[in-house]
Amino acid sequence: MKGFHQNRNNFSFSSPNYLGISEVVGATILLVISVALSLLIFGYFHGYISELGNALINTLNKHCEFEVMSAVANTSGSTITSLSIALYNYGGVACPISGVFLLNGSAIYPIKVSSNCVASPITVLNPGQVEILNYTGLNIPYHNYEVRVVSCDGFIAEGRLG
Repeated sequence: MKGFHQNRNNFSFSSPNYLGISEVVGATILLVISVALSLLIFGYFHGYISELGNALINTLNKHCEFEVMSAVANTSGSTITSLSIALYNYGGVACPISGVFLLNGSAIYPIKVSSNCVASPITVLNPGQVEILNYTGLNIPYHNYEVRVVSCDGFIAEGRLG
């Protein structure tokens, strides 16, 4: 009978076909799969997966980004009487500003704070915009302060008072 052959203890009408993988390759593939699943389960129970998801969401969502370009104070004796702060929005969305503060190691001086950031922010920085905030009538002892400006979404920009 043509095409009929004996392959060890199995009889077949087709030609011998020895395609497959070796035991070593199969064991290696199973080991890789089991290690990957173990890492996923470990990551899930330790919160790494959710943190990775939150980081990805924050990366994809546009958020407020700006910087304090310059901060200058006018003084009278040892007292700051006025303050000018230049802000630049380098991000892709408008940034409503909620607070301006002077900080040193022992004191925080709120220069201006918005009581309702949604309805009445201090100012709104549009993308690519430079805004100068001027404050007069201050009576703050002069020290080496940091200027901190906070947006409504929590972004913080800091600069040295110069």
